[in-house]
Amino acid sequence: MSIKVIIVILLFALAVGGAVGLALYEGGVEYRTVGQLVDGSEDRRVKVKAQVLSISSEFKPTVFTAADIPDNNAPLPPGAPTMTVIYEGDDVPQNMKRAAHVTLEGRWDDKRGAFVATMIQTQCPSRYEGQELTPPDPAQP
Repeated sequence: MSIKVIIVILLFALAVGGAVGLALYEGGVEYRTVGQLVDGSEDRRVKVKAQVLSISSEFKPTVFTAADIPDNNAPLPPGAPTMTVIYEGDDVPQNMKRAAHVTLEGRWDDKRGAFVATMIQTQCPSRYEGQELTPPDPAQP
């Protein structure tokens, strides 16, 4: 094998390795909870699994309130963190309604005090139907 062929193969391997490394470094999106986003601002793209509590606006921008999905069909505990979500995209899933479980991707915006979503994906309703959150009663401590 000539030295030129070996150099081309090595350069190709380095290019592929660099591309894979960059994709893993830049493309990794970490999951956060609603509490982590509300308590400490995230300045990078993250994913959040949440449950829709209420929808303020169904038109562009779509604005709704979300909370973490409770374990074992438990009610939302008093004082549980909630966040406002703003989605300015065109494609809102058809089955997005109150109590829908959604996966959101986006960034926390300190100026708006809200999570600005760039992607919304709903789970299949059969996975969460009958598990609706009931907001806590503010009159009870």
